Amino acid sequence: MSVTAEKVKEEPGIGTRCIRSQQFDLDTLYKLCELTDKIRNICQTKEGSNYISSLLNDKRAMLYFKQPSTRTFLSFQNACHILGIKCSEIRDISTSSFMKGETELDGVKTFSQYVDLIIMRHTSTDFVNLIDSNLNNNMRIINAGSGTDQHPTQALLDFYTIYKYGFKNKKIAFVGDLNRGRTVRSLALMLSKIDGMKLYFIAPNGYQIKSDILEQLEVPYELTDDLESIMPLVDYIYMTRLQDEYGGIEETWDPDAYKIDLNNVNRLKNNAIILHPLPRRDEIAVEIDNDPRAKYWEQTANGLWVRVALIASMFNISADDIDKSKDYNKIKRLYLK
Repeated sequence: MSVTAEKVKEEPGIGTRCIRSQQFDLDTLYKLCELTDKIRNICQTKEGSNYISSLLNDKRAMLYFKQPSTRTFLSFQNACHILGIKCSEIRDISTSSFMKGETELDGVKTFSQYVDLIIMRHTSTDFVNLIDSNLNNNMRIINAGSGTDQHPTQALLDFYTIYKYGFKNKKIAFVGDLNRGRTVRSLALMLSKIDGMKLYFIAPNGYQIKSDILEQLEVPYELTDDLESIMPLVDYIYMTRLQDEYGGIEETWDPDAYKIDLNNVNRLKNNAIILHPLPRRDEIAVEIDNDPRAKYWEQTANGLWVRVALIASMFNISADDIDKSKDYNKIKRLYLK
């Protein structure tokens, strides 16, 4: 099945859906980053954590993960716990009525009666859109990864990580299997909103980013298969793995041509940032973990807090609302720096 990223009209705010990265305007993205910072700061103390966990302790969420996941699943599960949301999960459909012939749509419609939020990861590129169009608009839905198409919450945490280091007049290289790399598809669309950004897509023939993304970019970009020549030019380099769980591509893949190790890492600027959505294989050598430019573990930690802020926003909690809270101001006066 060919995957096409549709052009999406941006609406102010987040609302009840997080389906695709195009839906976020810059104002919303910056407000989400602000809320992420605020919640992280508050949760530095037990008293602050208790306050945050009281915000949504009357809500329930379902994690519907039909595609294998540990990192994203645990990140969302713990994000719910931080907000006081009670979680249920479906990860093995062999124990459900799907085995009796029930359609997935009917199953998820049933499950939606029990919860306030559905967090969904699926092998299909289209199933989350089917759920989006068939569930009541009051049901909050988060796309936690849809086939080879989109991974908007990964893009949000990547955006937040880059936000912490700066956007102004920056260049970013995306490296690897960009043809099937949904994280790159989502983040490229998000970064395209930033004036002064330039994007480089580095991949061998057959693995390059698809035209549906390129057609929507509003910033300059270049396509190449030459990693070594681009490394000295960029401020951020975003490495990705071979996505062979979706089947093979006839063109050959030379892993040595698309990796960072001790032999080439110093081709990067001294202040460059190395990112990776993880999990990794050989595209970043373990020895690079000790390089001060390696920020992918920080990137992973950011994911938890961005998802906390996203969920809070979907329930209409903003940084301003927290600032006006009497409970928060009492905690702030007594416990927070």
